[in-house]
Amino acid sequence: MVPINDDICLRYPIGIRVKIGVNSGTVRYIGEICGYKGTWLGIEWDDPSRGKHDGVVNGKHYFYTAHPTAGSFIRPDKLGPFESLETAARERYLVDSEKSLDQQLIREAQELLQASLFQVVGLEKLARKQSKFEHLTEISVAGSPVNSAGYLMEFTALTTLNLSHTLIWNWQTIAETCRQVSTLKNLNLSCNRFVAPSDSQTVELSSAFDNLQLLNLRNCEFRDWFEIIQTARLWPQIMSVGLQENPISEISISISTKDVFKNLRELDLHRTKITDFDHICKLGYLGTLVSLNLTENGIKEVKLPDCEPNTKLDMFISLEQLSLLYNPIRNETDTFNELDKLPRLKRLNKTPHLKSNFGKMLVKAVGLISGLEMVNRAEISADERRGAEYDIWKKYALDWLQASKFPETLKEFYKKHRSYALLIRKYDSPIDFVPRANTKVSKLIKIRILNEKTGEMWEKKFPRMISVQTLLGLLIKHFHLDCLTMTPELYYSDSRNPELVVPLDNLSKTLDFYSLQENDIVQVNY
Repeated sequence: MVPINDDICLRYPIGIRVKIGVNSGTVRYIGEICGYKGTWLGIEWDDPSRGKHDGVVNGKHYFYTAHPTAGSFIRPDKLGPFESLETAARERYLVDSEKSLDQQLIREAQELLQASLFQVVGLEKLARKQSKFEHLTEISVAGSPVNSAGYLMEFTALTTLNLSHTLIWNWQTIAETCRQVSTLKNLNLSCNRFVAPSDSQTVELSSAFDNLQLLNLRNCEFRDWFEIIQTARLWPQIMSVGLQENPISEISISISTKDVFKNLRELDLHRTKITDFDHICKLGYLGTLVSLNLTENGIKEVKLPDCEPNTKLDMFISLEQLSLLYNPIRNETDTFNELDKLPRLKRLNKTPHLKSNFGKMLVKAVGLISGLEMVNRAEISADERRGAEYDIWKKYALDWLQASKFPETLKEFYKKHRSYALLIRKYDSPIDFVPRANTKVSKLIKIRILNEKTGEMWEKKFPRMISVQTLLGLLIKHFHLDCLTMTPELYYSDSRNPELVVPLDNLSKTLDFYSLQENDIVQVNY
């Protein structure tokens, strides 16, 4: 047997990251292959289509891969050279020409602005600034074969570092970088693969990350929550962590978990494989968490622990923002009722149900989640809040009346409609909106129309199913309104609660949709 070259073992230890062309992989084996001469490296490729097997050759298992076709063997001399962060930064930034303007950052800016041909103004001035390490606040060496730190003491102003798609594979290298660059706050390690630190390494390295605040670990192949917790012990002061696009499917919590993420404010878990909201609830102990991103996770149901309708849960006590965009949630009403249990939820992002639209979803969200201030980045106005609450108040009036006959039934009603007791305190009993038994509902409704500008009042019966657009046309004709400069706007105020003013802002909807009652007043503003 030919002895394995010690230099090769030192240069390519198990776990090191390598790259050929655009393909990156991890060394899983070093040694001989039966029937083949020389030393070989067994590689598990990030892209399974790049490999040929799972570490088995001629019936012998040399290493293991997560995917059956992710493995292959290559000769060490096929691999290109590695770089230090220092060398990569010098090559990219220390050039006395227009080339010193970081092309990677230009591409990133072009993508952000969606302007592939934009011109860079002040190129020479920016190039001179980039040519001095002590002036740089942001650096990107994304996609380069960096796997070590080098000498970085000149980076005295650096706050943001992009090391995504590099060959960094262990936390010792990251710790060495952070120790040398004490100003570093924001670190992007996306699309790399790491060996989890041991307990002794955690104790040795954790102090290096004291100043780090924001860490992006997108698509780093984290599969086990325990591995994430073990790694997170390295960053005791971290405030924002991105774990998006990692194949995490479960969250396991132990007592020791509470020793990490003590200052965490933002957590991004979008496009993971966490589909069961019960696992999300296990993060409820994070007392400092303000923002949680669960976009596009395949979540079908949102269920939180039970609590009394007039109380909030003692979990997610600081959570103000939640994103549930592009999840196939089945029941919006039940979801919003559950989210009302969160003590401080103010901003919600959610895609409307396929059979719904943003307007309908907004009414349900605002009417069912007390304290909500923003939906899909749209701030909720006082009029929108009153209108949404009023619609919910009337919608469940009959159910409330039937449930109020028995204490236990009423308790169950409030459990399913947590905000309703608050709405009754705010708008009084909705009993007047309960349809009378054996009473035939007329197809016509008498409403009063007020011209806000002239004070003129017009009282007339209109079909309940008349659209807002048709009504608007009739009012323009009746009041002889000039629509060339401005389109009139319609609102209605309830005859029993004049302080409630609801905009009739959907022209395709009917008066019945807006629940207009006899003698309600429609205001015409222009």
